[in-house]
Amino acid sequence: MVFNMSFDARNNLLRVTLEGEVTDAILADSYATAAKYVAANPPCRGVWDFSKVTQFEVSTDTIRELARTSPIIVSGHMRVVVAPQDHLYGMARMFQILGQETRSDLHVVRTMDEAYCLLQVELPEFVPIERAGRLTKAEPD
Repeated sequence: MVFNMSFDARNNLLRVTLEGEVTDAILADSYATAAKYVAANPPCRGVWDFSKVTQFEVSTDTIRELARTSPIIVSGHMRVVVAPQDHLYGMARMFQILGQETRSDLHVVRTMDEAYCLLQVELPEFVPIERAGRLTKAEPD
């Protein structure tokens, strides 16, 4: 599985974790899947974790296209992108800059510790979210 989603109800936090090789299609699918989840549930904060990505084969056109879409997380709810690798960090910053008018609460950091600090989360309790008839795998924090 290339991405999984989990939710921490206590901290009102959706986490999307991508791993391995990420392509245009995989990134778009993870974005669309998260958008469906958020649309069907009360507003929440979000963290997109790219820490386990080994290859990032996503075009700048896809980043631009996603930045032009409506934000998944509504304004007033913080969202954080965790991108430790330089290339991923640069692409995440590009997304942040292109979408800054509609995503003013978006932050890009290098580590999950930085993300949790910004979100003021001390002990996350993520539970996997069911997707496509199966549970995404849960990972201990």
